[in-house]
Amino acid sequence: MKDQAQGIEMDGMHALQWARELSKLPDGDFTVMFYPYSRKRDRAGTTLTVKEHCKWRTQWPNEKYDVAPDNLFLFLDGNGDPKMCYRVLIRFMAFSQDGYKLHKINWLGNERSD
Repeated sequence: MKDQAQGIEMDGMHALQWARELSKLPDGDFTVMFYPYSRKRDRAGTTLTVKEHCKWRTQWPNEKYDVAPDNLFLFLDGNGDPKMCYRVLIRFMAFSQDGYKLHKINWLGNERSD
């Protein structure tokens, strides 16, 4: 993770791990900002979707996907409704553990170890 003038940059897999671990805590949650993907139009939207007070979840037994589940990020939104998005379309996340500071998500995997 590295600080930048516009915020904190975080490796995507690290961010997903934080979301998973925080979701185990009673008061742990996260905010996720992503571009929604339309299967009907076969492209991502151009406006970020924001979901606050989310909890990570696993795939439910009755859920079937046309894509590999490893490409998806599954979560419950602040109302407890099941949601999902493509991992690579996540652009920002914020976590309860650090006061919901905005983290820019880097999917290129070139995070430095400090």
